Amino acid sequence: MKTIYAFFAARRYWKDEAQLQAAYARLSAWAGENEHCLITESGPETLPKGDCLVAIPMSGAIQKNVLAAAKQYDSLILYGAYIRGNAAPEDCESMLCYNAAPTLMDTWAALRRTKERAMLALNATQLQDKLLVLDAYYHVKGARLLKIGETEPWVVSNADSTDIYTQKFGIEVVPVAQSELAALYESATDEQAVPFLQWFLSHSKGCVEPSQADLKNAARMAWVLITLLHQYRADGCALACFNLLKTGTTACLGVSHVNDCTNLVAACECDMDSAVTMLLMKKLTKTKLWMANPGLQPDGTINFSHCTGPVCCLGAPLPYRLRSHHESGIGAALQIEMPLNQVVTLCRISDNMRKMTLHRGVTLKGPYERACRTQMHVKLEDMDHYLATALGCHQILAYEDITQKLTDLATLFKLEIL
Repeated sequence: MKTIYAFFAARRYWKDEAQLQAAYARLSAWAGENEHCLITESGPETLPKGDCLVAIPMSGAIQKNVLAAAKQYDSLILYGAYIRGNAAPEDCESMLCYNAAPTLMDTWAALRRTKERAMLALNATQLQDKLLVLDAYYHVKGARLLKIGETEPWVVSNADSTDIYTQKFGIEVVPVAQSELAALYESATDEQAVPFLQWFLSHSKGCVEPSQADLKNAARMAWVLITLLHQYRADGCALACFNLLKTGTTACLGVSHVNDCTNLVAACECDMDSAVTMLLMKKLTKTKLWMANPGLQPDGTINFSHCTGPVCCLGAPLPYRLRSHHESGIGAALQIEMPLNQVVTLCRISDNMRKMTLHRGVTLKGPYERACRTQMHVKLEDMDHYLATALGCHQILAYEDITQKLTDLATLFKLEIL
């Protein structure tokens, strides 16, 4: 996404040219390496080309200038630079004196009616968050996801057709036959698997069921998954992992490596709805994403579990052990000691990509159950709301509160938040 910063100032207010240029120099420092320009009555007549315009009113009498500029960009963020704390005190005082405050609200009211992708930011944090949301929007619109194999038969909440993902989000879905992955796995060598094997062995607390051969094969599958994603220049995938069990190994380590160590996403069980949800969330969080199954508990909490997970969900590797796959008892999987007292965001987009569920919670200690290897208990803010709005089994979790960013992104994609 290319962002342009434009500062709008009317000379009927900014009569001192030196004062105006000094304020512009201080304010435009926010732009960093992005292009920026000062818009007054004398021009420029055309703005630099880009995807997003950050418009900063510095005075009154510039509403029409902003609205005219907005037509040249696909999206726009209107920024309240005059608000105390957003700029140098002398610049805030000048902009307030020169009627930037009423101009902001007048312009925002018009933009809300006339500009589909218009946002309002009232401080630097909001501005960066909304830029992040727009960056995620454009990333998704040009994304490519692989559908490797067919969606597992028990995943009943996916879209009726992959065309829906293209129509709703502009995502290109590329089908990849499972036989192509299997053939690549058969040709993979132990040498190609070494970096993946070493990574998982060097950070683990030990190995329980898997043999050395199991670990090598799981690492080979990790190489295969990464290789396929790169060959197709894809941004992620959904993988029919249970159907892979006939190869004698699992994709649990590979899925973990994709979600942990790359900027790509991977969803299990060929759950395309989950893959799309992960794609939308990936750029909105500094943490890693986890796709997990919910296990309801008698105390009103949920024990989320899966045989793969983000070892580095908060940065440094968490403690974990290498285990076998829970359902099949073969291959290699992860039993990660997930963080406690950590705020999490739960999300799923489903119902033919029309709706989104959003929930906040906190992680806590709970009993380890005979379920998928990695487990994490979560107390949600509103358990009844979660139960009443569930769009599917799998949930995508981020390890911070990104509910507002997801709300903004849902608005851009016209998703109903339940």
